[in-house]
Amino acid sequence: MRHLISQQKKLLVFTRNFTNRLIHWVTFFAVITLMVTGFYIGEPTAVYGHGEAYREFTMADMRFWHFIGAMALDVTLMLWLYLAFMSRFHTYWRDMIPTPSTLWGAIRVARCYFTFEKPPFYQRFDPFDGLLFLLLIALMGLQMLTGFQLYVHALAPHYWWAEVIHLGTDWVTWLFGSDQMVRFVHHITEWIMVAGIIVHVYLQVTKTIIWRDGHIGQIVGGYKYRDIN
Repeated sequence: MRHLISQQKKLLVFTRNFTNRLIHWVTFFAVITLMVTGFYIGEPTAVYGHGEAYREFTMADMRFWHFIGAMALDVTLMLWLYLAFMSRFHTYWRDMIPTPSTLWGAIRVARCYFTFEKPPFYQRFDPFDGLLFLLLIALMGLQMLTGFQLYVHALAPHYWWAEVIHLGTDWVTWLFGSDQMVRFVHHITEWIMVAGIIVHVYLQVTKTIIWRDGHIGQIVGGYKYRDIN
């Protein structure tokens, strides 16, 4: 659906449906929850509770909300991947594969951030964003695997849920050599994701301000602007 905005000499182009926007915001709040609670779990002495220790359940609460955030992120990630291949509207996978044309397109877009020259219009996302999203999704997958492997040690040994997780993620400990290394990778990956998210938000704000294409608005209302030639 497109509407002519004559005074702005732009077309208002529909780019994201409700499902895609909902997945984005659930992912956003899940990641924020995981970052806050994960920071406390990794460094509990940075935040102190009040009163006697036997009256406080701060770590238990943080672990609970960390688990809730992880489940929300896992579900939205799997749904996003499904829609990336099967959706009629949001078939993203072609825009994220690092082919020579995608890599060259990402270089051109990155150059525009330094020259302020406006890049070509992309209805979904540009090649640079596509490669950044691919990296973030890979990091989320790594967080999911390492997180489950750390979580399983808190479960009863013969509990069915523990057996399922052991079956799916025990190879992660073998890959990294020890559970301590699994925790280290989980911790470091968190900060890499923080950096990637900061870059992502910065780029979207920059494109919205400099090129006035509504990149921020599209994730709320589903539309962004395209210049009229």
